[in-house]
Amino acid sequence: KAYRRVQVIDDSCNIEILIHVKKQAAECAREARRELEDRLAQDKITVTGLLDSIRDLGELLELDIPHDPKEAEKVSGSRYRAATLKAVGTYSIGGTSINVREYPPALACLLLQAAHFTSLVTSAIEETDSTTHRIFEGESLSSQGKLDSESKDGTANGTEDPSAQRIKSPVANNNQWKYDVLEARSLATISAVEIIAKWLPRLLEVAIAAREDEKRRAARVTARGTAAKDHQLTPFEVFLDNVAPTVTRLIEHASFCGLGSAPRGSGMDIVMTFGKKSPDKLRQLLKSPLPPSQSSRVGKELAAMVEVLGQSSITLDKLKPLPGEPSSGNIYTMSPLDNSRTLGEQSVMTIERRRCIYAFDICARGCSSRATGSGKFDADALLTCLRTLSEELTRPEQCAGEVEKGCELVIRKCCDGLASYVRDRGDAARLSAVAECAEVLSNRMRDVRREIGYLTNNAEAVEEVMMEDIMGLEGAMFDEFLDSIRSSAASCCRMGWLDQKTDLSKEMPSDSPSMGFPPYLSASLLAIVRCRAQVEQALGTKVRHPQGVSYQHIAIATAAEGVAEGICEQIQQRKMTLKVRQADRLANEMQFLINTLKSYLQSETISLLEGTRRMLCSKAGRGP
Repeated sequence: KAYRRVQVIDDSCNIEILIHVKKQAAECAREARRELEDRLAQDKITVTGLLDSIRDLGELLELDIPHDPKEAEKVSGSRYRAATLKAVGTYSIGGTSINVREYPPALACLLLQAAHFTSLVTSAIEETDSTTHRIFEGESLSSQGKLDSESKDGTANGTEDPSAQRIKSPVANNNQWKYDVLEARSLATISAVEIIAKWLPRLLEVAIAAREDEKRRAARVTARGTAAKDHQLTPFEVFLDNVAPTVTRLIEHASFCGLGSAPRGSGMDIVMTFGKKSPDKLRQLLKSPLPPSQSSRVGKELAAMVEVLGQSSITLDKLKPLPGEPSSGNIYTMSPLDNSRTLGEQSVMTIERRRCIYAFDICARGCSSRATGSGKFDADALLTCLRTLSEELTRPEQCAGEVEKGCELVIRKCCDGLASYVRDRGDAARLSAVAECAEVLSNRMRDVRREIGYLTNNAEAVEEVMMEDIMGLEGAMFDEFLDSIRSSAASCCRMGWLDQKTDLSKEMPSDSPSMGFPPYLSASLLAIVRCRAQVEQALGTKVRHPQGVSYQHIAIATAAEGVAEGICEQIQQRKMTLKVRQADRLANEMQFLINTLKSYLQSETISLLEGTRRMLCSKAGRGP
């Protein structure tokens, strides 16, 4: 504003003080221009500060400031010149020389900031390479401050003196350096994401300002009716040639640090951005996957990076030339960031799939250990694992296969562990395993299926496979238990008193039916009661899943059938030697047995008892 007032002084003015004021004003304007150009070349200034400087410099240039032939000498002798300033209006950043006076202010600012971004990315990759090398040579990750100072004393390109390598090589035999290298990789990934998150929106805001300035200049040319100048560099071309390759390089670096290598058969190409000339041990470690905890942390960072790339890609479309503009002949069907975004998406999907594999593997080993050691079917662990993954995964639909296989693996390991626990143990262990399976089938599978449904669309098929494994184990264990109680109940039906010759004139033996309730019936009914107590203690009133009948009823029915078959077998073995009195008493006892157990017996077993009773009635000489 002050310089505009001074411009009213005409060049033909003879008043010396006014001429002096005009010269001083021009000098101040040139100095202000240099200061604004210095601000455009800074990487620490905020985006708002950059945009303000672009606006001020644009207004200043419209005033047509006279050129000073001695300006270069004044700048070279100034003690306040910027470190990146090589000549008047020329800055060197990361080996790239840019003359800001050859471009409009906004475009010049974009070129300068893009050069800073490229230099920062290069430094980040070199720093990661240097850090991993120094860790391999014996330095610890916690001494990074010392490493930075020591690297300046070494040879060029971050390599150390061979004698120093010989001194430190024995230290590298310790496994601690491996953990430090893996941690350095995760930190490098996080650092790369931070660079993207800070610099990409910054560059886009400057590019949008340059695009708006480009439109204004084109409108002025059209309004004046003058011919347009030769083709000039556009903000979109700067992004295409200067920024996009650097972004791709940084994404490749983050992917390599976070993944190490691509899974087999994935078709993904992971570029090794550093460490190509490293020793074999270090190179193998750099290409190995990160541990579960670090992989989970890196996965969240890469997901945030992909989100930034997606938003930036949409914003970048605003920079594309419109039809009728000089550069509109080049058709750009894809955004310059699409390739980087695709690589980032693949990296996130790979890490999240590994996250699923790690989580289910840990869960399966823990469940197998608890099942083998204590006979516990820990479905709650699977439920917790699914809920954790549901909260942490950003792309669950891409991990559906790993989720389905992981759930099936955990259930299978639980079943194998329970089978191992029951092996060489008795009926109590089998019944305990059945109780665990019944608890999972009745109360836990519904919750597990719901959580699986949040992660995959194939929840019904997964549930079917898991139910088959659980029901297969439950069926095998309960069938073994039923076979055991059937044989045990049958062994309680021994009728030894039928084999003894009785003399009615003498005292009757203690097991004679004439002395009260028959001992064989007491033992048989007690066996049934004991079976009921066992099942009730372990399973309560639970209903068996496929049959819709309580476990108690099934167990009592099996024991009752074992008793009935055992008694019938005992009687059939002795039917030729039975006395009339014995046959009569047994017929009555068989009728009592039928009336007592008929609600638990199958029709075939009842027919067997009825046939045996009729045979006894015939033997006793009375009607049925």
